[in-house]
Amino acid sequence: MAINLYNTKTMLSLQEAVKPKSTFLRDRYFPTASEDIFTTEEVLVDFKDETDATLAPVVIPGKGGVPLARGGYQTHQFTPPLVAPERTLTADQLLRRQAGESVFSSVTPEQREAKFLAQDMADLNEAIDLREEYMAAQVLLNNGYTLHQYADKYGSAEAIDMEIKFYTGASNPSVYTPATKWDNGGDIIADIGAMANALTKRGLKASDLIVSGKVADVMLTNSTILALLDNRRFILAQEVNPQENADGSVLIAVLNVKGHLINVFSYTRQYRSETKSGSPAKYTMVDFIPEKYCVMTAPGMGRTAYGAITQIEGASRDFVTYAAKRVPHSVIDENANTRTQIQQSRPLVMPKVLNSAISSQVLT
Repeated sequence: MAINLYNTKTMLSLQEAVKPKSTFLRDRYFPTASEDIFTTEEVLVDFKDETDATLAPVVIPGKGGVPLARGGYQTHQFTPPLVAPERTLTADQLLRRQAGESVFSSVTPEQREAKFLAQDMADLNEAIDLREEYMAAQVLLNNGYTLHQYADKYGSAEAIDMEIKFYTGASNPSVYTPATKWDNGGDIIADIGAMANALTKRGLKASDLIVSGKVADVMLTNSTILALLDNRRFILAQEVNPQENADGSVLIAVLNVKGHLINVFSYTRQYRSETKSGSPAKYTMVDFIPEKYCVMTAPGMGRTAYGAITQIEGASRDFVTYAAKRVPHSVIDENANTRTQIQQSRPLVMPKVLNSAISSQVLT
């Protein structure tokens, strides 16, 4: 019995067999647990107002206990954005020799079709990975994100903005402003300590400082930082101590700042802009962490949840709902002899506790 490659359950199995590419910000700070996969399109989220710092009461012996009020939280309902990149396969593409095939290739159109499907799913999943990484970066930097929703052409001016923010009021409260910028002689250690204290005094963890490549350069030429790193033991070449870091992330230092052990990560990965600019108009590469910025936070400060995907299935034309991170869908246009492969996802990247990351523009 032949296997239908384009059956949704078959494609889901194929997708699960492929190891996903890691992304630094999403994977380290916004992991997904089993309970974060929702069976509804909407996602219901409880945010703690603050960590509970209530002292346990001292009681008179023989009088029993003293009740404590339960910690407060806020419940919000979100409809996660629909992320749906697609790629179309035409009949003539199956007949042409593909890159890597020999001139006298014996590969059949059916075999090429299977390769196209596998590669398209991998490429579309990677595009979704980058979208989630963008959302993670925006939560760390701006406590929320604005997404451009497109009706047809990607990057078109007719996009409708969708705003999700995790604070009330007109501006993000999780911002630290240094008295003097670091490239103008600012006190780097004092500023790092102040950002860490702003989190730890609320009972939150502060262990990671994520910096841009340019901020990393400024830090590694700062005399105070070099003294802390004890540059007498600086080695230009040594055996590599393997660490599984995502592309673009480098642990450049571990600093003891007023008792806080801070991992300093330089993150230089980029994404392509959604719209063209300049003359002639072209796409540009954009840093996930802007070159003047850094962020103080801790691993696991947030989570990535996923809403369910509903789509029309197969010959029955019935609506079927899937609770999964990614849901593949194949659409045929018989008149044009094309098959369009779509990867759909409804991710919601969010903090666990409100205001649990602090961003700062530290360079001029």
